[in-house]
Amino acid sequence: MQRLMHAVLVLLCAAGGAAESVLTDDEFLREEWKTYRSSYIRRDGYVFDPHNNGGEVTSEGQSYALLRAVWMDDEQTFARVLRWTEKNLKRSDGMYAWQWHPEDGTKDSNTATDADQDIALALILAAHHFDRPEYLALARDIIVAVREHAGIKIGNGWFPSAGNWAVEDRVINLSYFMPYSYPFFDRLDPEGNWMQVLETGYDLIEQARRLPGVMLIPDFMELDENGVLKPVAEYRGLSGNFSFDSMRIHWRVALDCRLNKRPRACADPAGTRELARLLRENHKIVLRYTPDAVPMSHTESLSFYGSLLPAFEQIAPESAQRIRQKELSFRVLKRLMKKKDRYYDRNWVWFGFAASSGLIERKMPPASSQKQSCGL
Repeated sequence: MQRLMHAVLVLLCAAGGAAESVLTDDEFLREEWKTYRSSYIRRDGYVFDPHNNGGEVTSEGQSYALLRAVWMDDEQTFARVLRWTEKNLKRSDGMYAWQWHPEDGTKDSNTATDADQDIALALILAAHHFDRPEYLALARDIIVAVREHAGIKIGNGWFPSAGNWAVEDRVINLSYFMPYSYPFFDRLDPEGNWMQVLETGYDLIEQARRLPGVMLIPDFMELDENGVLKPVAEYRGLSGNFSFDSMRIHWRVALDCRLNKRPRACADPAGTRELARLLRENHKIVLRYTPDAVPMSHTESLSFYGSLLPAFEQIAPESAQRIRQKELSFRVLKRLMKKKDRYYDRNWVWFGFAASSGLIERKMPPASSQKQSCGL
C-alpha cells in the first residue's frame, strides 16, 4: 500500500479549522511533473534554467527530463525533449555537449558523463515502456561512446571519468556512478564489462571513505592507474568537498539497493549514517561540508533532503520521518511546486519521492527483458 505523505493526517486551515487533504506521493509526483514541465521545458524541447549562470540548458537537465517523462508515461514530452537533444547537443563522438544557451548556442562542448549515462538509461526504459525498440540502438551508441571516449583504464578494467575533458587527468566524480543502470548497459554492450565497472564503483566508494579524514565523499577526485584515489588538484577549480554532486551518491546507492537488493548497496557504503548524525546534532544538513564533515555553509537545500530521503528510509528511518514532517512537509512541497527558480531542488525532491514511493521500482523492467532489435 502506497505510503502517504504524512500517513492519513490532514492539515487544518488556520482560519475556520477546515481540513485540507494531503497529497499521496504519487499525486505529488504527477502534479509536480506537470508544473515542472510547464515552468522549465520549452516548446522546442529544451529544459531552460534562467537562474543559473545567467540562464542555461544542460545535458543534465535534458537527461532529468527524459527520465521523469518515461517514469511518468509521458511519451509526447519524452519524444520532444529527445528530438531537441539529438539535434542540438549531440557530438560527433556520440556523447552530448553539456552547456547550451538559446542566444549563443553551444557554450561548452565538453561532456558530463552523468548526463550521458542517464540519457542512455532513459532510452532503454523508453524502448520498453513506449514499445520503441529502435531506441536501444541509440542507447548502445551512447554507452559505447562513454566507454571509448570518457573511460579511464584501471588495471585490467576501466571506469567512467567525469567527462571527455577528464580522461587525461583521470578525474572522476563518484556521483556519476550508476550501478542500477549497468546491468542494462552490460546487456547492450557486453564488451564493456559493465558488471565489473559496477564492482569497481563500489570499491572506489569504500576506498574514498577509508582515506584519512574522509567522512563525506568529495565531489571530485583523481584516480591513478593502480586504482588509488587522491584529492583533486586545487588548481582545477573542481570541488574537493561534499556538496551538490556527492549528495547524489546516496540516492544512487539507495536506488540500487531497492531495485536489486545488492548487498554492497544495502550496507551503507557511502556513509549515510554520518549525514543522519549531522542532521540529529545540528538539526539541518547544509549545502557544503569539508570531507571531515565540518560545515562550510549555513544554508540548506531541499535537493539534499530529497536525495537523502530514500537512503535515510533504509539506514536511518527516524531521519526520513523527520524530513517528511519538516523539511519536505506537504506545505513545503506545495510552495516548491510554484517556484520557477528552483530547478535543482525540484528535480531532486522529485527523484527522492519517486524512489521513496516505489514508483521507480514499479517502472523499471528487469534488465533481461530488453527487446532486441537493430542487430543488438
